[in-house]
Amino acid sequence: MTAPLPPPSRQAIVHAYRNLLRAGLHAVQYSSPARYSLRSKLRHAFSSDTAPVPQPSAGGAPARTQRFPKTFSQTRIDNTVRFLNTAATRLGMEHTIVKHLCFVEWRREISRLPRSTTAMKPSDWDTLTLLFDEYDDTIRMLNETMELELR
Repeated sequence: MTAPLPPPSRQAIVHAYRNLLRAGLHAVQYSSPARYSLRSKLRHAFSSDTAPVPQPSAGGAPARTQRFPKTFSQTRIDNTVRFLNTAATRLGMEHTIVKHLCFVEWRREISRLPRSTTAMKPSDWDTLTLLFDEYDDTIRMLNETMELELR
């Protein structure tokens, strides 16, 4: 039986963060809304808390929890950087996935939802929550299949 791997060094985590940020900014071509959503996703992914924490919500919206693994895997980081570099060089499926990831994250913020959400009923919020949950499940399955760390 193999011993568990030691936790990564602080330098490895900083290098992974910088490599992902650099490749991600190159993939979204430094566009204004996408770079901010990418930065917020990376900050949230590399935050010090390790347990899944419900994200705050306002206006009666149910809180959503992050359901992605919080473990550090250099192989998955390298695959993700390679995926983002491919998205930057080719306008193919990779670029489309990154573009939609950034757009959904940008629209997911409570301030970016349509104005009618302030008058939404709880049943309408359930529909919106179900939509985002299915989207999260799709991204989780893509991560498992390709061994990526897209969030």
